[in-house]
Amino acid sequence: MDSEVIRMSAIKPMPPVTIEKPKAKVWNGARAIAEAVKIADVDVIAAYPIRPYTGIMNAIATMLANGEFTADIIVADSEHSQFEIVKHASAVGARTFVGSSGVGLAFAAEAVIVTALSQVPVVSAIGTRALDDPGNFGMEWSDALMFRDFGWLISWAKTVQEAHDMTVVAYRVAEDRRVLLPHFIALDGAAITHVATPIIPTTKEQATNFLPPYRPPYKIDPAEGPITKAQHIAPSLIGPEQRKAIDVAMKRAKEVIVEAWKDFAKYTGREYPPFIETTGMEDADFALVGMGAYMKDIELVAERFRKRGLKVGTVRLRYVRPFPAEDLLKVLDGVKAAGVIEFGYSFGSPYGTGSLYHEVATTLYEANSKPELLDFLFLGGREPTVEHFTRVAEMVTDSVHKKPQKKAYWLTLRGEDI
Repeated sequence: MDSEVIRMSAIKPMPPVTIEKPKAKVWNGARAIAEAVKIADVDVIAAYPIRPYTGIMNAIATMLANGEFTADIIVADSEHSQFEIVKHASAVGARTFVGSSGVGLAFAAEAVIVTALSQVPVVSAIGTRALDDPGNFGMEWSDALMFRDFGWLISWAKTVQEAHDMTVVAYRVAEDRRVLLPHFIALDGAAITHVATPIIPTTKEQATNFLPPYRPPYKIDPAEGPITKAQHIAPSLIGPEQRKAIDVAMKRAKEVIVEAWKDFAKYTGREYPPFIETTGMEDADFALVGMGAYMKDIELVAERFRKRGLKVGTVRLRYVRPFPAEDLLKVLDGVKAAGVIEFGYSFGSPYGTGSLYHEVATTLYEANSKPELLDFLFLGGREPTVEHFTRVAEMVTDSVHKKPQKKAYWLTLRGEDI
């Protein structure tokens, strides 16, 4: 990409900021994301039913039928075709949206991977659910996390409000010419997608001011001259350089994410930390680290332990890719022990731990003082309770007095954890 194009794309004139105060709406996560797609003025939506994306797809289709906005919605014959549709639409200059989950997302793997390597900024929702056993509709993270290494940006919502806002911001980040990478918005299946809560919607005017039109620097259009994307290549000619371009874009994404959330707060009045949200970490001796909707329960447990005189804090990651290692290292500096709470597996991994644990442990390798680090796996879709997270906090706080026998613990098993 031309360096002048990159430099100029970072300079965006900002219109005067006036924060509107729209009325609250009671929406579930599926409807909230559909509303974000509408106000983002998306051009092409690909649809193939799989829960919980079906709810988003149906909400968008209803809006289009009612004339609330104009877009092409294309019903595909499979999840694979679905991601192929948006990949090609984005390559010719259309703003796109798609979604899937579980084995449906796995079936689309070829198209998902090529989308990143082609640097087309598709935005997709993942209503995280189990990789079918078959018929397991429980919430797990492994569908989203199996794509963490292929060049997709991945944010993780905690609430319906945040799922709505993350969708709008995803377009701003993905389409920035310093980035041009596809973007997953992961949201815990059922816990966010199906649960209705009051939220403050982003208005069309706010979205228009915050989100510039999608103008790719190189689009497949006869008027633009010869352009090739997803081409067959000889490794000796361009293979390493193609992957380095993704690496550089992912590194640039960190500064773009910070800028985007800062500007989003200007236009909407809703402010978020860009990468990590913490509670009680200023003086914490112990940290509970996780993502997603269950962090609300984990924060409640930490508050209860504070009342017992134990300084427990919480750390919630808002992005998995790019992973905010430097920020996490600062947040965990000085803690005696930490527990990672996760819903994704990595069978056969070191110590039998999950994917998120590996990211946290790798980050802490650079720490001057390394805390005791435990992993707590909630797998198979069985819903955890506050009591389970209380047990997590007990084991983390006890770990500084008695060396744990292992690294990973399954707390929702009916039988023995061997």
